[in-house]
Amino acid sequence: MKKIVLSISFLALSGYFSKATAQAGLEGIVVEKFYISNAADSIDAVNNGAVYPLYVGSTTYRVYANLLPGYKLVNLFGNVQHPLNIETSTAFYNDPNFGFKVYQGTSVNNTKKNTTLIDSYISMGGVANGQMGVLKTEDTDGSIGNLQGILANTNPLMGLPITGANSADGLMPGTPVTPSVLGISNELDIFDQTAGSLFTTTNGAVSTLGGVEGVTTSNHVLIGQFTTNGDFSFKLNLQILTPVAGESEIYVADTPTGTELTDTTLIYNSNPNGGVGIEETVASAALSIDYTVYPNPTSETFAIRQTGTMTQSNYDYAVTDLSGKTVLAGHSNAKTTQVDATNLQTGIYLVTMTQDGIVSTSKLIKN
Repeated sequence: MKKIVLSISFLALSGYFSKATAQAGLEGIVVEKFYISNAADSIDAVNNGAVYPLYVGSTTYRVYANLLPGYKLVNLFGNVQHPLNIETSTAFYNDPNFGFKVYQGTSVNNTKKNTTLIDSYISMGGVANGQMGVLKTEDTDGSIGNLQGILANTNPLMGLPITGANSADGLMPGTPVTPSVLGISNELDIFDQTAGSLFTTTNGAVSTLGGVEGVTTSNHVLIGQFTTNGDFSFKLNLQILTPVAGESEIYVADTPTGTELTDTTLIYNSNPNGGVGIEETVASAALSIDYTVYPNPTSETFAIRQTGTMTQSNYDYAVTDLSGKTVLAGHSNAKTTQVDATNLQTGIYLVTMTQDGIVSTSKLIKN
């Protein structure tokens, strides 16, 4: 998988100084399973040209800094002593239409479109214009909905649904700010239609002058949202402002020095067997397989044919329906594979091809 590392120097934010206080303002980092995608979501992503597909079962994680009342998040940073890492074992899904790398004030109307609501990005609280991110359990005004009728999964593993009846989309009225990005450039591209597995910086920051508070009494501030079909992990470092003017606290993932503080929740891995910390991933030459499915639509048999100059045999394929149920599956050693779809009901399916750990998905219509 693609890994990008930053090595330029970073100048720390000025205007604040760090001071260890008797009461630490960070109560912990909270990770919320915001959404789990289904086949209808995957088809919408394919139709709109997502570079990295939205695979069925992809999880959208929201990451919050839980602060004491009166404390504000001001800075998410990485330096040589404390790298900032946000990683997946596969790649991050990016909405191809209205997604962004760092929150930038997308309208509520555009947030309703396609898969914008589950895009991957870094934030300082904001999700949409006039809307702040909150835990779904604290959302009291329902959902803005979705204009394409997707994002409608009700998988109990994600808690409350984000659209439809009895839903909560994790948005509440507020005044989001657009963060400043310091010392970081194309490292953020993995959140903008560039397949990649690791965002890291050793001399950069995403920050906001004056700091940001949450819009509920629990004071959870959204740090970012990340959608992936793989394991999700991070090592975070952040700076928060205390209620005392001019004072701040700095928290690092590990090995604090001086007045730096730490918290065990600054390190996270969604895989219970993944251990703590971030493991390096091996770079891959490709994150997709070039192939075509034809004829499409089909009434009986269709073919899976590898295209391009770099093709290999020995791959697995699966056909799933809109509920995510696998209805056909097999293995092939040939460049072109014929698949009998005679017994499939009329409708839309996803054809997934897996080869050397790389997965690609295409839509199939059965007449």
